[in-house]
Amino acid sequence: MLAYVVVLSGSWLFTSNAMADSLAQDTWYEIDSANFHIVTNGDPGSVRRLAEDLERYRAVALGLLGASDNSAKLTIYAAADRESYAGLVGEDLSELTNGLFDTTAEGSYALVNLDGRTGERQLEAREFLFHEYTHFLSYNGTTTHYPYWYSEGFAEFMSTMTFGPGSTYEIGAIPGERAMTLLYTSPMPLQELLRATVYNTPDEEKGRVYASGWMLAHWIIMESGKTEEFKQFVKDYNNGADPVKALTKNLGMTIAQIEQAYNGQFQSGRFDLARGKVPASFKSVRPKLKVMSPKDTVVELARFLVKSGYNAEGLEQLVKYAESENMYSAELTAVRADAATRRGDFDQAAHLLAQVAPSDRNTFWYQKAQAWLWLNREIGALGGDRNKAALKKARDKFVQLVNNQSDQAMNWYGLAITMEMLGYPKKQYVDMLEQAYLRAPRELHIAQWMAKELYDRKDAAYFAQVAQPLMLELTSEVEYNQMKNMLAELKPEATGQALESAKSQSRALVKDKSKDSKNAIGGNAAKATP
Repeated sequence: MLAYVVVLSGSWLFTSNAMADSLAQDTWYEIDSANFHIVTNGDPGSVRRLAEDLERYRAVALGLLGASDNSAKLTIYAAADRESYAGLVGEDLSELTNGLFDTTAEGSYALVNLDGRTGERQLEAREFLFHEYTHFLSYNGTTTHYPYWYSEGFAEFMSTMTFGPGSTYEIGAIPGERAMTLLYTSPMPLQELLRATVYNTPDEEKGRVYASGWMLAHWIIMESGKTEEFKQFVKDYNNGADPVKALTKNLGMTIAQIEQAYNGQFQSGRFDLARGKVPASFKSVRPKLKVMSPKDTVVELARFLVKSGYNAEGLEQLVKYAESENMYSAELTAVRADAATRRGDFDQAAHLLAQVAPSDRNTFWYQKAQAWLWLNREIGALGGDRNKAALKKARDKFVQLVNNQSDQAMNWYGLAITMEMLGYPKKQYVDMLEQAYLRAPRELHIAQWMAKELYDRKDAAYFAQVAQPLMLELTSEVEYNQMKNMLAELKPEATGQALESAKSQSRALVKDKSKDSKNAIGGNAAKATP
């Protein structure tokens, strides 16, 4: 799941490759608080204060969203200015966005442009951070989907939270950028807004979805008196209901009545504010600040470019810079090998990893790159030609990674694939797959595989729990119809007690995932001989 903070395009023209290496010439900092890890080349004092505000925002938002506190730490890349931001995401995306949020099998991260300049306007970096963190709280560890307009509109609503004296906060103000969008372009017609998706909305129209979505979300939360009814709409939407019909049914209003209220706000220009207090249990702690070494900076930037894929071509520029400045490292070699594996150049990946000294080969960064190389190389081979010895070595690496980095879904996913290819009993590799799914339920390939296994064993309720939100992610009509037919075939009693039972089981497993992962594996993956 990828969320964007959309801005109106400016006339910013850069050369991505030239920017990627110039990023490493800046001084970068790591700022750590209880729930955030921020990597930034911005002013460290200002970013540290932003981290303090983020902690207060989190304390309030958890209560307002009814979200669970699972202590998951979010990594935020905070670029000092638009040029730095473009160096991380590439020039095209930098013209369309000022922030990004992504949930992946390697963890969630947010990216923001602290300068936030679009044309002649200056936007508050804290609004971007609050917006992106709202996405994190809304989506982390859950499969609930929100319509595009509400996902972004609610994040915009939350982004305007400010703090006053006596631990007070205020929320509901008009986001300046969205107000300008509404004034210059007018609100999006309601039915068009309700049916908008990331995929069917042109880039030039996404700003209108954010602005109009904010206006509709503000009315639902602050004016309608129908927040409980809206929760049922979200459930219906997740079960595949038409968004227009589901909203009118649950709010008990015609589309014309909703549109009148929606447009009425725009005409009046008045939007109420809400006030409250930061929970008394919240205690502010000064975030820790550390200057990153030049070598660590290059590796961190390179790793981001590879895992995000936004500006992958900038990697070689970073490598050349590191070599010219005598700050090349073995870890950077492993990052390059990871990039080569992802693009299918297995020979190059193997050549790079062979250059890593034996003394560094017990590190997690090496083991991960090696395990995925071994696995991906065998995936492409026909069954009879697969190198079992290489697969067993990959399995052992993944077992080590799982037992030491149990929070990363990718480690469990790699272990599940390797075990399946080695011929393990279905129960054993599906157990590993389920651990990956519980950590990254929105990762498409993991969810699709999990759905297939549940379909094969005719677990109707659990299959519905996985398949229904998955259908909202599928962009292929063929895959969508296939999943729809599978749901119809099983005819699951997926409402009421059956589905709640499956959800309860899932929640229990999520809680258990923090336990020693060696117990979760039960020794099977490490000891069983296929």
